Formats: sequence, C-alpha cells, structure tokens
Amino acid sequence: MTLETIYRRIGKFGLADFEFQKPAFTETIAVSVALVLIAIYVYVSFFIYSGVFGSPIPQNSDVYADPLCPGNIKNLWLDVVVVVDKSQLMTNSQLWQVRNTISQVFGAVSNIGPTKWPADPRSTCVGVVTYDNSSTVNAEVDASKSFSDLYNVIQSSLVAVDTTNTSYLSSGLLAAEKAFKDSRQRTYRYKFQQVVIAFAADYQGSGTIKDAKPVANRLKNNGVSIITVSCTNDPNASNEIQSLASPGFNFIDEMNTAKLVKQLTNALLSVNCFCPSDYTQYRADYHDPTSTQYGICIKGYIETGGIIDPYQHAIDWCEYEATNGILVNEFTKQKHDFITYYMNDAFGVNKPQEYYIGLRYLKNQWVWEQPTGQERIPLDPNGWTNWAPGYPQANSTGQVIADQPWTKGSSEFVWAPPQTDDFYFVCQAVASSTENFTGQL
Repeated sequence: MTLETIYRRIGKFGLADFEFQKPAFTETIAVSVALVLIAIYVYVSFFIYSGVFGSPIPQNSDVYADPLCPGNIKNLWLDVVVVVDKSQLMTNSQLWQVRNTISQVFGAVSNIGPTKWPADPRSTCVGVVTYDNSSTVNAEVDASKSFSDLYNVIQSSLVAVDTTNTSYLSSGLLAAEKAFKDSRQRTYRYKFQQVVIAFAADYQGSGTIKDAKPVANRLKNNGVSIITVSCTNDPNASNEIQSLASPGFNFIDEMNTAKLVKQLTNALLSVNCFCPSDYTQYRADYHDPTSTQYGICIKGYIETGGIIDPYQHAIDWCEYEATNGILVNEFTKQKHDFITYYMNDAFGVNKPQEYYIGLRYLKNQWVWEQPTGQERIPLDPNGWTNWAPGYPQANSTGQVIADQPWTKGSSEFVWAPPQTDDFYFVCQAVASSTENFTGQL
C-alpha cells in the first residue's frame, strides 16, 4: 500500500485532507498515523452501532409502525348467536344462502365449542336461533362441541321457510340475549366477546312492544356486537335492519356467498380485536368508530400522592396495569391527534395541561420506552416529530417529555419537558386478538 493510497482512504473517512507529498523521512510516520486514525474510526463506529453509546437505529421500518389488528379466522375465540328469519318473507333460496354462508364462515374456525385447560383456550361457541312471530332456540351457545355438531344443527334448522309472513326480529334478539346469559352461567366464558349475526328479511313491530331497537340497544350497551345482514329489497325495512348493527357491521345479502363470507369473516375478526373495558382502542380517526382499528389500547391516568420521580412512576404503573404495558409512543401525527382528543374527553372538565409520553433522553439519544427486557427504540431520525420551539436542546441529559400546549389556550399539543406539576400520563397495551389471547375483557 503506497502513501498516496493511504492518504486517499483517510480522505474517504473524512479524517484528513492532506496534500500528497512523498518525503522519504516522513513516510513511515505518516503510515503509522494513518493506521492509528483508521483503527480509531473503526473502534468508535463499532461502539456506536453496537449500542454502547446508545441503541442502534432499527433497520426494520415496521418498528415505527403501529400494528393493525392481526386476524386469523382459524384462531377465532368468540361466543356467537346466529339469528335467522324463517318467515315467508325469506325465500328458500335465501335461506339456503344463509346456511351455506355460516357453514363456510365457521367451518374455517379450528375449535368449535368450549375447551378446557390445558387445551388452547381460543375457541368459538355458536348458538342458532330462528324466528318468525316467535323464536326457536335450535342450539344453545355451548351445545355444539365440534364443527360437525354445528353443521348438523345448521343443516337441520335451515331447510325451508315457515308458513307465516309475520317477522319479529325482536323475538330472535331476545332469545339470543337469554342464550348468552345461560351459556355463561354454564361455561364461565366471561372473557369472550359476544356477537349476534342477524339475517332479517323484514322489520316489523316498529314503535310497538315488538320493536327490535330497544333489545338491540340493550345488547350493545352490555358489550354485545351486532352484525346485521339485510335480506330484503324493501329500502325502508333494509334501513331499519341496518340501523340495529354495531358501527360498520351492517351488510346486505346480494346472493353472493363468497362476498358475504368475506364480509362476515372480517367483521368477526374485527370484534375479536379488542381492549379491556376501561381502555380505548386506537383507530385511524378518533371521531369515526368505523375507521381502521389498530392492535393498540390506550388509557390515561393522573398520578396522586408524593411521587419523587413521576416519569418512572408512570412507567411502573403502565407495566403493572397491563402485560407489556408501556408509556405511550407517538410515531405519527395521526396517533398524536388521537391521544390528544382522547385525553381531552377522558378527564372532562379536568382536562390535563400536559401528560407524559414514553419519550426521554438516555445514553446520548432520544428513545421510546419498551416493555422491561426489551431494548428501547431510538427516535426515528427520518420520522415524524412534534418538538416545541427550541427543542430538542443541545444538552438534553435526563430530560423526559410531556405533550403540552406551547401557548396558553392552544389545542395543539407539542413535545417538551414538563412545565407543570400536572402529573397525567398515558399507557399503551397490546390489544387482544386471534393471535393474542389475554383473557381480558
């Protein structure tokens, strides 16, 4: 290796900008200096990227992406009652369509019926109710112990329509409500979400004691999700049927089995992605409950008592409250806005002036908190940030961050070290899903 080559390589590292000369006496010294500088560069680079001076920047961009709800119909774990209109307003062709649809949907689920430890707790129980002017429970929620059992119920219950034109969906929903209550007393599946799938060909009894709305509202208020499938061409009846559904779960039977199977499957997977009752599930638009849901749950708290280190207390509390709970991260403006709206609503008139998020300066870099035992995530140098004017500071040692309005009365919250003793904070946890059985409801 010539002295000229060494100098040029030094220049590539930005270590020197020498004018090449070739005095005989200095060549040995120059070679030695060059080798020492290169060694120092390699040594320092190794420690920086190995995380000794800070965590390395993740090469996987998914690290900075909030996960959507994962879903695999094979691992579905719900309690379901299928409610089917058998009046003459439902044709035999439509009834067979219903039979084929629900057979395909639940035929894809690995475990039908209650399970007992040590078996995989992820199982789905399915009851079947038919109705016209009254209701019939063809199978209790926990009656079928396998898909074979359920298939036999479906095939024997949905053969032909009845002889009456009377169709009271309220009677079917009332039977489903009782079926849920009775099955829980037998199976103790209190941590499983409950779902009604209602196939209705008409809406009768509006404004009377037979009106289905009060029953549907009571079910939804008690945490039951309602999926409706309108099987009528009457637009007024169809609108009434769809109005009973939980947000985003109202469908129309177009006699297209494949399409309906996909719609119902996605709806069930969505129901199976949920948060504990005292948490709020993060979604794309805080004000639109039908917007895209993420597999993340958040909850705001206020610290009380003589807390010496409120930020560390917040970390400890989040871990105590939920498995792998952490102080919330804000990778995107969308999530930041959601949290701001949530915190304003969660505390009513006592709206927080600031609240801790899981961002702090540690080992010469800004990092996001992670569950105990996992390496913290460095702030994405190319990602979205929300610093207040003048931040981050050159010397940020020991700083932690709170969301806060930088000007009095502003609704725009920014990142900065806490300015008050208003010790609110926001925790984040992983949602339950088909891939994450938590046993929380």
